[in-house]
Amino acid sequence: MSAARVTFAAVLVATAWTTAITGITLVGAAKAEAAWLKSGPGTAAARALTLTAPSSFTVTTIRCTGNGNRQVSMAWSAVTGAANYEIYATTTTGTNGQVLTTTAATTIASLDLPYRPAVITVRGLNTNWRGVASDPATGCP
Repeated sequence: MSAARVTFAAVLVATAWTTAITGITLVGAAKAEAAWLKSGPGTAAARALTLTAPSSFTVTTIRCTGNGNRQVSMAWSAVTGAANYEIYATTTTGTNGQVLTTTAATTIASLDLPYRPAVITVRGLNTNWRGVASDPATGCP
């Protein structure tokens, strides 16, 4: 094989590879971000943002009388990479789940609960990333 044919073949392979890389389309409900581990020509890799579950999640009952008087305070440890936190509650049977609030703080002084008792979890958020939920805690037992 002549040098001209080898060079031409190499150009075709390089062109096909470039087209394959630039023509990638992601399909599905992935709302993801990536941190590129290498810049410049050559190979690259991406790492997904990982948000761990908040630890030390505690819920303290403030008031728990009647239907309209269910309040708790709560606190948890900060999660590396989390910009906000989502507080979620369900009934004790796991039904009627709903997001109660989203906050940037790691404490809430007074939060009204929709159920008595309510099973509450917290998880970190960062843009479209949702982290792992904390261990559940019960409010207004």
